[in-house]
Amino acid sequence: MKKFDELLANFSSDQKIRIGVVNASDEVTIQSVFNPKVQEYLEPVLIGPAATIADILEKLGYSATIVDAEGEDACAEKGVELVKEGKIDFLMKGHIQTRPFLKAIVNKEKGIAKSGLLSHIALNEIPAYHKLLLTTDGGMVLAPSKEEKKVLIEHGIEVMNKIGVAKPKVGLLAAAEVVNPKVPATIEAQEIMEEFQKDAPESCFIDGPISLDLSLSKEVAAIKHYDSPVAGDADIVVGPDITTMNVLGKSLTILAGAKMAGIIMGAQVPIVMTSRGSTEEEKAYSILVAMYCSKG
Repeated sequence: MKKFDELLANFSSDQKIRIGVVNASDEVTIQSVFNPKVQEYLEPVLIGPAATIADILEKLGYSATIVDAEGEDACAEKGVELVKEGKIDFLMKGHIQTRPFLKAIVNKEKGIAKSGLLSHIALNEIPAYHKLLLTTDGGMVLAPSKEEKKVLIEHGIEVMNKIGVAKPKVGLLAAAEVVNPKVPATIEAQEIMEEFQKDAPESCFIDGPISLDLSLSKEVAAIKHYDSPVAGDADIVVGPDITTMNVLGKSLTILAGAKMAGIIMGAQVPIVMTSRGSTEEEKAYSILVAMYCSKG
C-alpha cells in the first residue's frame, strides 16, 4: 500500500476498539479521537477531570466514557491500570507532559512495558516512494546498542505484519554499503544482518550496511549493480541513532511532502504519542496504525 487512505479502506474489526486517552481535558485531544477517518471504529475512554471533559463533550456534541482522575500522574496511572485490567486496547497521550505519561508506563511494579525497550515507529506516506515506509527510531532511543537495534527491527516487523506485510524488507542504514572499521555502525549492521539471516530467516529480508539511496531507489541500485531483495524496495529502514532518523523523518515531511503516523511499541498495547505540532490528519493516521497493532 502506498497511501494511508488505502490502509484505512482495508481496515476492519468485528468490534469497537477501545482507545484510552490520558488526560483528555482539552478540545484538540478530544477532537482527534472523533476524527471522521477513525471515529466509527473507536470506543473512546477519556481519562481526566470528569467535569471538564463532560463540558467539552457537550460543547462538541460527542459522547464517551469518562474515567475521573485529577492531575497528570493520576491520569497516567489510571490509564496504565485500565490496560492491565484489559479495559483498553491502546493508549493515547492527551494533554499531559511526556515524562509523567511514560513514567507510569515503564514503572517496574505497576507499568506495562513488556520488551524492555520502548521504541518509536514512524510510518510514512511519501509521494516519491511506491509504498508506505517505516522508519525507526527517530523519537525514543537515543543511541541504540546492537541488541537494542535488533529490538527496533522486531518492533518494526511486528507493525508491518499487522498492516499486512508478511515478510518485510529491512535496510540497516549507513553512509555507504561497505563495512568500515572506523564506523562501528557499519560493523553492527553486518553482524545484525547475519544474525537475522541465521536465527530468523523467515521474519524478514534484511541488508546492512546499506545507504538510503540504495534502500529506496531501484535506479541507483541498478547503476551500482547492487543486487539485494531490499535494494529499491525497503519496507523498513533502521538508523544508527536518533539524530539520523529524526532528521530523516522531518526531511520527509517538510521537504518531500510526506505524511507521517507515529506510535510507540514495546508496551502491552500500542501507544499514540504525537507531538503538539502534529496535524489532525497525522493524529488520525497514528490512531489508525495503533488500531491495526492493537488487534490480536
